[in-house]
Amino acid sequence: MSKQRKLEEVLQDLSKEELVAIIAEVAGQDEVFKNKLLLKYGTEDQPRLLKTFQKLINTIVKQYTGRQGFIPYRQTRSFAADLMALLESKSSVSDDKLKLEMDLMVLEEGVEAFQYADDSDGEVGALVDEVLDQIDALAESQQTADESVREYFLKRLIKMSHNPVFDGWDEYLVALLRMCTVFADEKKCREQLLAAIGAQITANAGMEYREYSNEALHEILYNLIEKYSPAEEADKFMQEHLHIKSFRKLAIQKCMEAGDYRGAIQLAEQGERHKASYPGDRADFKKARYEAYKALSLKEEQKLLAKELLLDGDYEYYAELEALSEGDKEGFYRSILEELKHLDTWSTHAIYLQLISDKNDLAEMLAYVKANPDAIEEYAARLSAAYKTEVEQVYSQYIYDTAAAAFNRKKYWNVCAMLKRYGKLAGKPAQSDIIKQLQEQYFNKPAFLDELSKL
Repeated sequence: MSKQRKLEEVLQDLSKEELVAIIAEVAGQDEVFKNKLLLKYGTEDQPRLLKTFQKLINTIVKQYTGRQGFIPYRQTRSFAADLMALLESKSSVSDDKLKLEMDLMVLEEGVEAFQYADDSDGEVGALVDEVLDQIDALAESQQTADESVREYFLKRLIKMSHNPVFDGWDEYLVALLRMCTVFADEKKCREQLLAAIGAQITANAGMEYREYSNEALHEILYNLIEKYSPAEEADKFMQEHLHIKSFRKLAIQKCMEAGDYRGAIQLAEQGERHKASYPGDRADFKKARYEAYKALSLKEEQKLLAKELLLDGDYEYYAELEALSEGDKEGFYRSILEELKHLDTWSTHAIYLQLISDKNDLAEMLAYVKANPDAIEEYAARLSAAYKTEVEQVYSQYIYDTAAAAFNRKKYWNVCAMLKRYGKLAGKPAQSDIIKQLQEQYFNKPAFLDELSKL
């Protein structure tokens, strides 16, 4: 029996005309294969090359969207992988301007794909991030390029930032403009970039949803002014934009570094009162004010603010507050505990639980578990040595209550898993007693009895 020859061996024996005919036939049946051949081995004419590249993108999109015009969840990963492979094909191109254009094409389609693909796993988002990284690296590599090439990059990136595809995706628009700063060492390019950023800020005026974009754009402006202008201009810009939280935080930092703690306090208080400040920003301003109080040794002010921060949900300030308190530490602990329980908000509840855990307050843990039986499994191991009887009572009752609410095999399995954990803590005899009672009580639930029999 003759051995089957490898494909490479068969192809090597064919004539050029036969090979051309085979490739043409396959290319006629596979649009992606055809365009990849044209892209890699076709004309060096740039417009045609880019046209072929765009055709490849369009073919991939059409292949996955189909008649529905939408890419379902299961196919999104393959779609993103095909675009990523296409992006990698530009490695055979030597012209950096051409590489940039190819990157921008994939970027535009990637962002557009958010509208027609189920990106639940973030595959398209990862593709877009990768394209941006490649564009950024390509821009960085132009630092020693000819002035005409650098200006080309700058203009194309600015123009791309105006693309309507970024409406609603401000972070990508900002990323493109931030990349342009690598060309800002030349005055002509810097002026173009400053004008483009200024125009975008003006376009964003009055749009609250563009707050992130405006803040990021102002930060780019500040960095350019700080790097290429006298120090007083950067300081003036910062002072004029204290309504933007990042600049207020920077101003506070500069005051702290200069030892102007009163100035830092004033700036922080203004930030806390600002109506546009978010809770997280207000907390940051309070923390900055606390550090300024600390630097000035203002103990009473520290106490009041540390307690405020603690009750707002920042646990680290308990240690600060405890260190500042005078007299009986146990009495101080109890008073804080009562206040936390009285307030009973989501944040104070979390602080309360963390505090009794860190203090290993077993009596308080037991009281909490009795009031909240669903927490018994979390605390049982810590409490059992000191309160064995009480823990077993709460635990067993919680198992009975959970069993009463169980209505399918999954729920029954959960009850049995709980019984296994209970048995490790209370012992096999105690576990067997509960199993027997459950079997008697739920004799008409065969699925439950089946799970119980496996214990």
